[in-house]
Amino acid sequence: MTASQIYPLELIDETLDINATDNYDLTLELSEEGVSIAVLDLLRGKYVMLRHYPLDGPPEGSVRTYTEILDSDDFLRRRYRKIRIITPSLNSTMIPAPVYEPGLREDYFRFNFGVTAEDGIVANNVPFPDAVVLFSAGRELSGIIPSRWHGVTPWHHTKPLLAHVSAASRNADDCYIHLHLEKNFATVIIAEKRNLTFCNSFAISSPQDGAYFLFSVLDRKGIRHDETICISGLVEPYSETHMALLNFSTGIRFASPLIRQSFSYVMNEVRLHRWLNLFTAASCE
Repeated sequence: MTASQIYPLELIDETLDINATDNYDLTLELSEEGVSIAVLDLLRGKYVMLRHYPLDGPPEGSVRTYTEILDSDDFLRRRYRKIRIITPSLNSTMIPAPVYEPGLREDYFRFNFGVTAEDGIVANNVPFPDAVVLFSAGRELSGIIPSRWHGVTPWHHTKPLLAHVSAASRNADDCYIHLHLEKNFATVIIAEKRNLTFCNSFAISSPQDGAYFLFSVLDRKGIRHDETICISGLVEPYSETHMALLNFSTGIRFASPLIRQSFSYVMNEVRLHRWLNLFTAASCE
């Protein structure tokens, strides 16, 4: 793993060829924490590159913009077979597909949040549970994405996350519980007997907040704390967040991507739960 002021995290397989990107798929995640980039080699069927740029970068205390980061990356100036962009967002709502009316998406959003998203509302279809997720990517990203990647519709983080939950809850008798953590919010998803019974995000401001919201939901639904709970995103083993969860349950497990592609050996240097959505995105289609 290379650590420098240019690439705080860079993992590259030796087979990666910057001049052959027509044979690759590119997935980006643009979050409040930073910019993450994964490259999938379609010929070999494996992920061959992972880069991550935190917005709070070196030197300590400095803050970089999305534009500065995107302009600096050499791989983003190349052509790919396909590009996917994930934009995690706290404000989202899910509408059952059979009753969804595209012309009413601003009304749906305003009904749930009391305001209209001035920067536009994005709609994502999700097969599990046959619904449409409406969200706003935020004013800055809503300007950056169409100017750089014409025709690419950003995805809410729940699109790949729900795909993972669908794959993980194959046993009809299981209760599958998942907690995903971003910088300033947490998403709780529960599937019971292969039916989605809960999916919501909560603003968090301390390492204990994710545990508070998760176990409050479990208590309201009458789900025992000794069920296995899978976690992903911005949480490290034995961090404050992890320890807060372990105070309530010993059944905490770090999730791994359940995908048909493989990973280069260089990915052994990172914990894949951190990049669950990034690596799952290609399996959503």
